[in-house]
Amino acid sequence: MKKIIATLLLLTMALFAFGSCQPEENEQTKIRIGYMSGPTGMGMAKLIHDNGGIAGNNKYEFKSYTDSALAKADLTKGDIDIICIPTNEALAYYNTADKNVRVLAVNCLNSLYVITNEETAPASLADLEGKTIYTCKNGTPKIILDYIINALELNITVSTNINGTDMNKPADVSAQVIAGTLPYAVIPEPIITSSMLQNNSYKVAIDLADEWAKIPALTNTPVAMGCVVSTKDFIENNKASLDAFLAEYKSSIEFVSNKENLETAANYVAEAGIMAKAAPAKKALANLGDAIAYIDGAEMKTTLNAFYKAIGMPNPVDEFYYAK
Repeated sequence: MKKIIATLLLLTMALFAFGSCQPEENEQTKIRIGYMSGPTGMGMAKLIHDNGGIAGNNKYEFKSYTDSALAKADLTKGDIDIICIPTNEALAYYNTADKNVRVLAVNCLNSLYVITNEETAPASLADLEGKTIYTCKNGTPKIILDYIINALELNITVSTNINGTDMNKPADVSAQVIAGTLPYAVIPEPIITSSMLQNNSYKVAIDLADEWAKIPALTNTPVAMGCVVSTKDFIENNKASLDAFLAEYKSSIEFVSNKENLETAANYVAEAGIMAKAAPAKKALANLGDAIAYIDGAEMKTTLNAFYKAIGMPNPVDEFYYAK
């Protein structure tokens, strides 16, 4: 009898030890990450490189998107766990389509510039009084441009249509820039660099971050253009894995945004398919300055609340923001 009891005790202890070594049942073995082919995706480049490239590894699976609407749809369906999207789209998506959306961190500040093929480049928006600036209909460029023009009380027209052709996304504006049809246009990096490589008559004239800073109420509020988001369900079931990812993602952004790493970071951006080649990626990263950034926690909440208020979006509820 004593032998039986001893044997059962040993088996129980062995099972306990085995069970304690197992991962949490609700923690996924692999996180599925979606990133955009633009500035919101560039900070992900080193993380992608360090984890098997586009093919991924046992920790991460990567998927590139050119359309944020597809990324959001996949997030809601549960086909992807984390995506990078514009900040205005994140809040609009929460308010209108999916209350489970949570913003994890800001990953991109201003990447918008006025470019021109005119012989004399304007030094500021004030130099464009009475002119028309062309940009895309969807996303943050028009929202930010409209806000700055109105706040600075400038007589400038913003158009998303050229000669009867609608420009719905930055790529549509880029096509018109390459064709040389737009005297003044606002698009983000790295699309600016890609466009100007195909039509070198254009030059960068105005950094919209400088114009934004001229608005007294926004002096200390950055232009928060991009963010990384997930869902309530994924966060609750994978908190340890998520926090580990965010720590690695922050390190990736710090590496990519460090000008000492410009050459290597450009190669990583090209490897990830965010830009086609390293040379233009290097130029775009140099132009972006401090735009590739990582902001989370209380600072993220303060930054985004101020940004949303500035562009006329409703103040988010606290649950919208992820807190570690």
